[in-house]
Amino acid sequence: MISRVAQARRDQSGETPAVHVWGRDYEDCAMAAEIEGESVVRLESGGFFAEWSPKFQEMIRSARYDVQHEVLDWKVVAWRELGRALFKPTVVDQEEEEYSASATWGTQDLEETYDEELAELVRSCATRMAIALPDDVLVMCAWRVFDRQRGILIARYGMGTLEGVKEVDEALDLLGASDGERERLRALRVASQAWW
Repeated sequence: MISRVAQARRDQSGETPAVHVWGRDYEDCAMAAEIEGESVVRLESGGFFAEWSPKFQEMIRSARYDVQHEVLDWKVVAWRELGRALFKPTVVDQEEEEYSASATWGTQDLEETYDEELAELVRSCATRMAIALPDDVLVMCAWRVFDRQRGILIARYGMGTLEGVKEVDEALDLLGASDGERERLRALRVASQAWW
């Protein structure tokens, strides 16, 4: 899978950041931008990314379109594209088929063992992350392993709960990550989820 960054990025000086746009009117916004000569890259998850050009700034700030947006460094866009390339073909909405065939799936009682097992997952994630830290791809792989293990644990107990960021923050605390490093690691986690 080839990165689509070059399709949207025109200012190679690095001064103009990217923008990620999503929301009810994202397609109308994208089409209007293309008519104006802007380049957009549509995302499978809905929305698009583009260069945060003066035309785009005017379109978004005019409130003509019901959309949300985030301005991103191109490095983050490249991470998300890499996450898409690495994980999109193999990630399936946490539907853990090889486990769900078990008769005990979702029937374990919610006891102290859940909290203990979850804490152990957080510790193992922090340990794995410490080894992976210098390499962006390994960090994304470490996050995928963590999210998969946590999803399996939640489903084993039949909790039907959403995966929050509390355990992510706990893993980063154990890692001793600085504020700047936390920002990078969180961005890589989003990239690892292949929602892009």
